Order: sequence, then structure tokens, then C-alpha cells
Amino acid sequence: MLNPHRLEGVSDAPDFHAVLGDISLEAVMPAEGELHQAASLLQTGTSIYLTDLPNRSGDRLAQIATGVFMRGLRPVPHVAARNVASEKALGDLLSRLSSSAGVKKIMLIGGDRERAAGPFEQAIDVIESGVLEASGISEIGIAAYPEGHPDIAEDILRVSLRDKLKAASRAGLDAHIVTQFSFDAWPVVTWLRALRASGIHNRVRIGMAGPASIPALLKFAQRCGVRASAKGFARHAGSIGKLLARATPAEMVNELAEAAASENLGEIAAHFYSFGGLVQAAKWVRDAKSGTIA
Repeated sequence: MLNPHRLEGVSDAPDFHAVLGDISLEAVMPAEGELHQAASLLQTGTSIYLTDLPNRSGDRLAQIATGVFMRGLRPVPHVAARNVASEKALGDLLSRLSSSAGVKKIMLIGGDRERAAGPFEQAIDVIESGVLEASGISEIGIAAYPEGHPDIAEDILRVSLRDKLKAASRAGLDAHIVTQFSFDAWPVVTWLRALRASGIHNRVRIGMAGPASIPALLKFAQRCGVRASAKGFARHAGSIGKLLARATPAEMVNELAEAAASENLGEIAAHFYSFGGLVQAAKWVRDAKSGTIA
């Protein structure tokens, strides 16, 4: 069982390197100033996932990805299948990202658009098209939802994840899993146990919210359908101390580190959604890795 108490510092948690050894962060259209500050705080080569936006132009994405790359970080752009207008448009974009920003890895999602803009209805359609490997992409991230998806049944999610991983393998692509963010390690560890028991051993980047205000975190949780751990987040935030602790990912990191020390969860790493801003998340990561979390 996970230890229910919150540890004083992340560095005291057992096997915290399993969680914080190779972290990644996710940002939405970070400005140049943000990237510059974040790069001064993060380890060289840290992956920065760039969230997809329906109206984001290819030029803007290439500009941001290049800014990430030039600062010694590794850009991992989201590609939403239903936002892609054509195979040629996707190939041209990926080839450009590969040549100008060193992009070899993308985060592939289905997208929220009701009607596809082009030939791809689902992420697996992109994987099976052959466009990725032809454009210099060697690895993809695939989304998973330990606490469920507001619009997709659990059995469908499970089959879809397995199908995409198999399709990636057939295409010669490496694949890792990135989970929706949670506030509580319990549902994530339970989901991980089931995933490993089913024979899936790909690396899992465990999504958690970076430091942010309580209202901001609850707003994003409601928007993204993170119901179970969000309820716990609100329910347990009864004292000022607990409230402040829950505004950072320290507790969840500790709980995951305890679980990783006591059982084989496979290859995992923390993935921080920077709802409070990329720089604030980068500062927290730096302090967590150095063991100076207050």
C-alpha cells in the first residue's frame, strides 16, 4: 500500500529517481522569454511537449519548436489526426520540423474536432499511413487515461491503446505512453498494474499538474474530465497546509516513488502539465531534483 502521509521533501521518498530521473513538461505556445528562462532551469535535452491547438499554424509551431531546440531542449509537438488537412500537409510539416528543430518524436492524438479536416479520423490512421517514418519521425507518444475519458468507454480505450501500440511496432516506430494528468497516485498505480499485467511494457510518462493555483487546477480538471482525483483534491484540501501542498505535484511524486520502490511498475517518468506556466513548472522540477522542496 502507498504510505498515506506526505513526506517532508521529495528527495526523501524511496526511488524518487524512477519518477524524476527523466522528466518531461508540456506547454501551450510558450513565448521566447519563457523558453529562455525554462532552459536555464532544466537539464539539457529535457523534452518539452507542445500542446496542439486547432488554429495553430504550421509556421507558428515550427517557430516555437525551433526556439525549444535552439535552447538545448527537445521539442515534442502534438499532432492531432483530425486537424490534418492531407497526407502531404502532414509530411511537409513533419519534414520541416525534423530539419529545422531536430524533431524525431511527436505526441500523436486523435483531436477534439467533430469532423476531420482531412483523411485521418483517428491517431491509428496516421500511424498506418507511412507518413511518419517517411518524414523522419522515429518515435510517437500515445495518450492514455487512467481515470477514464469523459466521452469514451473504458473497454474502447483499452483496445485502442493496444491497437495503436501494435500499429507503431509494425511501422518500425518506437512508442511510449503519456497519461492524462491526475492529482492522486492511487488510480494511476492501479491502472499501471493492470497495464503491465496485460503484457504492455512500453515506457509510461505519468501526467501530473505542475504547480498552479487551486482554482486553475480544478478548472483544468473539470475541462479534461479528471473526475475521481479532482474530487479527492478538493475534499482533502481542508487545511491551509494541505491546500498549499496539493497546489504542487510533491505529494503525487512521493506516492509514485513509494509505489515504484515497493513493486515493479515498469519504466515510468513524470510528465508535468504546466498549467501555472512553464517557468514555474521548471523551477519546481529543479528544486525537486535537488531535494530543496519546501
